[in-house]
Amino acid sequence: MSDGLLTEEEVKSYLKVDSPAIEQLIRRGKLTAYRVGGSFVRYRKDEVIALRSGRRFRLPEQLERSWFDKVRDFWSFYSIYVLLSFLIILVAAYFFQP
Repeated sequence: MSDGLLTEEEVKSYLKVDSPAIEQLIRRGKLTAYRVGGSFVRYRKDEVIALRSGRRFRLPEQLERSWFDKVRDFWSFYSIYVLLSFLIILVAAYFFQP
């Protein structure tokens, strides 16, 4: 097994399950699949080990985000759309007033 991410074959041999069982684990939210390079699916090694031992996997602290981080990320990505929407509403209100 590699250090961080595992292939589907490695997960199947480690958990001793077949492909439909892995898909079912993913649907139930017990296993997370990550796309690497567009078509390659990988699984987090720590998550697979926790699943095999019956523990619940928890992301490291550095990957958890607070609500403030989520709002900041939302604003940094969508700010131009929000501002343009307000501008369109103001222009429409100016031209269509009675």
